[in-house]
Amino acid sequence: MAKALRIAAMVVAIAAAIPTGGTSLLGAGLAVSASTAAMIATAVSVASSLASALMAKPPAIQGGQTEWQSDPNGPIPIVFGDTLVGGSVVYRKTGGKKNKYQFLCSVISGCGPITAIDQTLVDDTATTFLGYNAVGDLNDWVYQRTQLGACPEAAALIPTGPWTSLPGWNAASKMSGYAAAMNVFVFDGKGSHTFTQVPTIQWRVRGVKCYDPRQDSTYPGGSGTQRANDASTWAFSRNGWIQALTFALGWFQGVNEIRVGGVGMPITSIDIASFVEAANIADANGWLSGGRTQSTDTKWDVLKSLCQAGGGEPVRHGATLSAMINTPRVPIGTITRNDLIGNASVTTTQTRRDRINGIIPTYRSEDHQFAQVPAGVVRNSSYLAQDGGIERTKEITYPMVQCYAGQRPDQAAQIAGYDIANAREAGPIVFPLKLRWLGYKAGDCLSIENTPEFGYMAGKDVIVLRRQLDPDTASVVLTLRQETPGKHVWALGLTGVAAPTTDKNPVPEAAAPDATEWTYSTHVEYLGGVPTGTIELSGAVDDAGASSVLIEYRESGTTTWMQAAQLPVSATSFELMGLSVSRTYDVAVSYYSEHRLVFTGIGFDYTPAVPTATGVTASTAINPPVVSWQMPEITGWATAVVYRGTSDDEAASAAVSPPQTGGLFEAKTFEDAALTPGTYWWWVRIFDGDGNQLSISAPATGTVA
Repeated sequence: MAKALRIAAMVVAIAAAIPTGGTSLLGAGLAVSASTAAMIATAVSVASSLASALMAKPPAIQGGQTEWQSDPNGPIPIVFGDTLVGGSVVYRKTGGKKNKYQFLCSVISGCGPITAIDQTLVDDTATTFLGYNAVGDLNDWVYQRTQLGACPEAAALIPTGPWTSLPGWNAASKMSGYAAAMNVFVFDGKGSHTFTQVPTIQWRVRGVKCYDPRQDSTYPGGSGTQRANDASTWAFSRNGWIQALTFALGWFQGVNEIRVGGVGMPITSIDIASFVEAANIADANGWLSGGRTQSTDTKWDVLKSLCQAGGGEPVRHGATLSAMINTPRVPIGTITRNDLIGNASVTTTQTRRDRINGIIPTYRSEDHQFAQVPAGVVRNSSYLAQDGGIERTKEITYPMVQCYAGQRPDQAAQIAGYDIANAREAGPIVFPLKLRWLGYKAGDCLSIENTPEFGYMAGKDVIVLRRQLDPDTASVVLTLRQETPGKHVWALGLTGVAAPTTDKNPVPEAAAPDATEWTYSTHVEYLGGVPTGTIELSGAVDDAGASSVLIEYRESGTTTWMQAAQLPVSATSFELMGLSVSRTYDVAVSYYSEHRLVFTGIGFDYTPAVPTATGVTASTAINPPVVSWQMPEITGWATAVVYRGTSDDEAASAAVSPPQTGGLFEAKTFEDAALTPGTYWWWVRIFDGDGNQLSISAPATGTVA
């Protein structure tokens, strides 16, 4: 449970949750509007979701980018940066005598023209072409013609060769706006090395061109010929923030300027300066972005994945899109007790499950044919000590973070380091402030006045996460997160541990751990209202030659092991957390990587909890009485209704409140009507969105004098 802190009784009333609706948040003698109260409640909810971001789903970028897919009606790929991709087959025909030739056209990327197609791999082997014919062993067996996706294309994608024509494909079959390849494979049963199946094709490409304000002389501080409204002036970029900015602007093609990719925001709705600042910092840190998204990915997920590779996240300010990057900052303002004009909320620490001390970052590796692989665990030893030596590890995928051949995944480690550190910061912190704070925005660093009234937060720095304005009272609500300066030195100093390649050292002569050495157990907890599984291993090493304990896992039915932790031989337990309760897992313990003790088909046997209101009390010292309770702490419900009766028979009670809404475990109150003297009972019933009753709380009782 999050800790709460009371600050300045006259100015700030701090609570774990803020009630919504018309309930006043004021202390005596203070003035704040109902809209400000609602803003504070909303800010707490939004900020809580930000604080729990590591427990949420990462950007959901779909599909395997290196897979060669066949779906003429499938999504359009968009390639960013320098990466390896498999295309999407949109045309496939056979022709020639005995169907000797097989013709396949693959879309490599939309939003063309892209920058370059640098290499073609046929069955993982780099292949060059002279004219349209392959050079080397594949000569006269594989043909290819490519295009970058100009709009319009000058000619149709038709390679020449020993065939007379392509069935259903002619000079009018242009693929304008698409980077694409037309391949021809020769199947000849009389040949000495004919194909038995179509080989796999992949392309190493430099993707879409992007708008970089730093290369635009019309932008303050810029220098160059790029222009935001002229895509022909854009250039190749590996910078995630420049890619995100361009995606926000969108790509438009044809005489009618039809949007073919991206969001399509007007440039006046984008905080360009914030993207330029983030791009400069990413360049200084050596953080690059590359990979493939698809037109079916949500636009916000694409923006998040590109900004994530740049070490930050996109931020909405009403109708304006801004950028916020993790970087050392100097406070540019100080919040004093005189700036506060109403009630506030401060959460001084995250829940135990959210306070992770380690991350296993998954990145895309050229050494593994651009597959997504897990790096070594990133762990903060100070956080681990604070947690009593209990490892709390989360696996996070960074879909646009790549590591080129022979490099260490330092970028993945550093961004993971920031995710760990941010998960440990105090927050959300929600302050209603005077109007002079309107000019501050997400990413700005502020300091808190070093005065006892601010308690734990006194003298500390904070980062602005969100800003809201209440025009009724000319007040500004800022949502903040603590900013510990020392985390930057640690995060930026991290070096990554690359995933092992297939060229492994010889496996020592050894055996798997004995089945009696380790056991497992499972349990389910609700995190953010969602059931989440944990597998706990217990045991002890009984092998004098062991140098460490390797814990691995995989979903049952799959073949690839994922490393969860590498522990010292003194370790006696480990928790594998954040698992889906709807899936089963295999878990392996080994002292030498090829000799595993495997527990298979581990599932989670649990009964889903019923959303129920808790902590129901009734204050009858005053008339009308006030009923207080906490909303359910799990999801699956919509409203709560207060019922009252004159006996302890819940069936004889009647509703006395309108439907109440709120957040998970939110504290709520309801003022009943003035009652005649006597003893009463109150219950809080929970309903779903269709009006079905899910549960009824324990009763609260009291006597009205």
